[in-house]
Amino acid sequence: MSDPDRTTVLDQSRPNSARIHTALLGGKDCYPADRVIAEKLARNKIAPAFTESRRFALRAVGYLIDHHQVTQFVELGCGFPHTPNIHDVAAERTESARTLYIDNDPIAAAHARALMTDHTTHSAEIDLADTSAVLDAVTSTLDTTAPIALLLSGTAELIDNAASMIAALTHALPIGTWLALTHITADIHGHHIDTAAQTLRGAGIAYYPRTYDEIAAMFAGYHLHTPGLIAPHRWRPELLGPDRYDHATEPLHPAVWDLSAYATIGQRRPT
Repeated sequence: MSDPDRTTVLDQSRPNSARIHTALLGGKDCYPADRVIAEKLARNKIAPAFTESRRFALRAVGYLIDHHQVTQFVELGCGFPHTPNIHDVAAERTESARTLYIDNDPIAAAHARALMTDHTTHSAEIDLADTSAVLDAVTSTLDTTAPIALLLSGTAELIDNAASMIAALTHALPIGTWLALTHITADIHGHHIDTAAQTLRGAGIAYYPRTYDEIAAMFAGYHLHTPGLIAPHRWRPELLGPDRYDHATEPLHPAVWDLSAYATIGQRRPT
């Protein structure tokens, strides 16, 4: 996750959404103010939704490479690196993978640049609301004549006009572009999610859980691949074994929990 307000990202005394997200995934790039909020969220039903959303994002990369030969990925709102990263999963499957990380947090962007060890991985410090700058980064870095996948996980909830941002990118990128997205919802365990959102807002982090219909509307112009818009841990869990990319102890069994999140993969279709 990344904060839309760049004036707070360098202040270690104030919580930062990217660092909170990292803390919830077990990362160390956080400060006491972030850990205070992360500890509150860890006791809330939003925490497993974060974890399984990240698992879905990694699984989506593998699925797109293995089943649709996609080799170019753009992580919008990449936050702080946390192994395995998107490029780790992609590089494991194909030598031709190329990854572009975009975030408006200067510290997160600096961490992303530190990962740049070869010409296949790139980063850009851009506010996602500036869709023209995002598009310039994509078109100058990647091959737009070949399939590209946009990844948003833990990001859209931080943007009040996320649907408009996605629509602007959708209409500017080629037919066949992919979109893999996760989004927190208050449709399930609503009290917990509302409480978590209030906790984040109280820390100065705008947060917008959305309904199923609001999230589905973000995929206008896309064909959703089976099984459609569904809880992230229910989206083809068989594609990733329980010991891979261990951000938590054990992944949730699909038959056990309903998470307060939705996830899906879509491909842009002709209008």
